[in-house]
Amino acid sequence: MAEATPVKISLADAIEAAKDLNEYVVCFDRIFSRLGTGEYRPEILADYMVDRQVMQRLARLREKVFDALEVAIGVDEAEKVAEEAYFYEDPA
Repeated sequence: MAEATPVKISLADAIEAAKDLNEYVVCFDRIFSRLGTGEYRPEILADYMVDRQVMQRLARLREKVFDALEVAIGVDEAEKVAEEAYFYEDPA
């Protein structure tokens, strides 16, 4: 798989992705910066995630990226990429 091979997504999808990713980075930084000040409460993060539908929006973004990957590298290779991701496991 060539790392420099372009992958095509629509401009509208790229703009939506850029806005969402920028929001997440800024908001997560603001929320977690409260840890250092002692103001952090888990419900702040939970409320943000629910109110802003973060999981649904990330799922749509993932779908668009993987659709583009499947066109560029094929379904099997895209599935391999997905399998290489980190998956959280509850230590309990």
